[in-house]
Amino acid sequence: MGMVTNLSEHRRNGKQHPLPQPRQPAIVSQPATYGHIQAGVDLIANAIRPTLGPLPRLVVMEALRRTDVPEFLDDGATIARRIIQIEPRSNDVGAMLLRHALWKMRLEAGDGTTTMAVLYQAVLREGIRAITQFGCNAMLLRMGLEKGLQAVLQAVQQQARPVIGKSGLAQLARGMCQGDDDLAELLSELVDRVGPDGLIVIEGAHTAGLEREYIEGTYWKLSGWFSRLFVRDVTGIGGMHTVFEDAALLITDFNLQEPQLLIPVLERCVQAGIKQLVILATDISERSIGLLVNNNRANVIQTLVVRTPKVSELDRVAAIEDIAVMTGGKPFCAAAYASFDEFRIEDLGRARRAWATESLFGLYEGRGDPRQIRKRIAQIKGALDKAESEYARGELQARLGRMHGDTAILRLGAIHEAERTARKAMAERALTTLRGALCDGAVPGGGVALLNAQSVLQAFVANNEEERHAYKILARALEEPMRAIAKNAGYAPDVILERVKLSAAGFGFDAVTGLIVDMRVCGVLDSASVIQNALEIAIGGAAMALTTDVIVHHKMPVECVEP
Repeated sequence: MGMVTNLSEHRRNGKQHPLPQPRQPAIVSQPATYGHIQAGVDLIANAIRPTLGPLPRLVVMEALRRTDVPEFLDDGATIARRIIQIEPRSNDVGAMLLRHALWKMRLEAGDGTTTMAVLYQAVLREGIRAITQFGCNAMLLRMGLEKGLQAVLQAVQQQARPVIGKSGLAQLARGMCQGDDDLAELLSELVDRVGPDGLIVIEGAHTAGLEREYIEGTYWKLSGWFSRLFVRDVTGIGGMHTVFEDAALLITDFNLQEPQLLIPVLERCVQAGIKQLVILATDISERSIGLLVNNNRANVIQTLVVRTPKVSELDRVAAIEDIAVMTGGKPFCAAAYASFDEFRIEDLGRARRAWATESLFGLYEGRGDPRQIRKRIAQIKGALDKAESEYARGELQARLGRMHGDTAILRLGAIHEAERTARKAMAERALTTLRGALCDGAVPGGGVALLNAQSVLQAFVANNEEERHAYKILARALEEPMRAIAKNAGYAPDVILERVKLSAAGFGFDAVTGLIVDMRVCGVLDSASVIQNALEIAIGGAAMALTTDVIVHHKMPVECVEP
């Protein structure tokens, strides 16, 4: 029987046949907000996606001035920071969301920025599709993504294995140094020597090649002695220097203008048999220096006055407190004390060795209370976890390294300044990643750890339609890094992905050789903490973007308003 298509014909037949109902779409049109956010995210993600993998493409940034040399970049966070003034302004909102996520990834993990961007883009794209085409509720979808994220994070952690010794660190470092094996070997040696929290200073050198230096204890820059009259030797550390063995320290930020201010301290030190005294001060007058130098020449007591370490007011106070804890001394701060009238011998800090040059001040084996040192380390680590700026994280990491008392210096040379800058940035990113790997272990690289985590999502039972879509979105996104690596190496992503899925667990695609190999055996590894950070930042950021319905712009000057 044919379908009834005309109402009058339907009535003439005298039978009640149900009329066919047109199928209505769940949502008629995609919200404009989603379109703008996705366009901005795609612009950034597509720009840095080619840099993923061991065979990355470079992104060239046009110089602001015609006389400058263009930049060749392969770091996702740096590339994103260079992209500004995206039009239209609504698209710039999406770009800013991803830029912020990329920089957060750079600060917290050092490496993995492009992996994070690829994951972010995939989750956002598939999430928008689930909302606009299948009518998923954005908030329920976000909850499903967050629930699935926890399972994926656990699956990644279960794949982690400890990184043991210099050889294990070197395997991991080679993947981050992009063919610079000398740098990878040296970084692994430094981290193995000083540990995950030791102080490693990376400096540029004016000669080609790499140099390393190990220093017993730690040191501060922007410090050093106030006058060459305190110099006792013209060879050794940094040329002219002074070294005190079994040193006592007067820790203060006073401005020592009047010599009489120091007399109570000197008298009590002489009475107590103190032979060598290091005085930290913000400033000192020539008359005060004369008093101390005369005592040095008369061999009454040997003194050395060094500048209180200072970068900013906050850093100066923190440095004083750190030195006091390291050496077991009491800090005399100008904000709390006007003089040394309350000074006692017990207030002096102690160290096995203290030394100074014109611009450096160092300590070795401070005699502070180990319990107080551990407490101070815990406080610094807590602040490090909450730090939001690159400067703050760098300063806190340096303070943490000084409290541990192990120091290494890496000097990087290159023919051109641009090459030196890029090499230094790469070393700093690799160093952050190696530190994380020592604490949290390493997982199979090349996107294998993410692909392996798909199995936990397949075992999940969805409570609603949104959760079902969320797990599908995550499963699809976990494939994206491997797809991008294969494409950048010149291979068909779908073919590579299928070959890996048919292989044994732990096997993946080695883009350098084009073979499917056991990633651990071949040394293709990723830091577990980097992968976990990438997942948390990408999925969390994309989920937040999916629940964004309105974009509000600030009022712009007339000449800046878009047509």
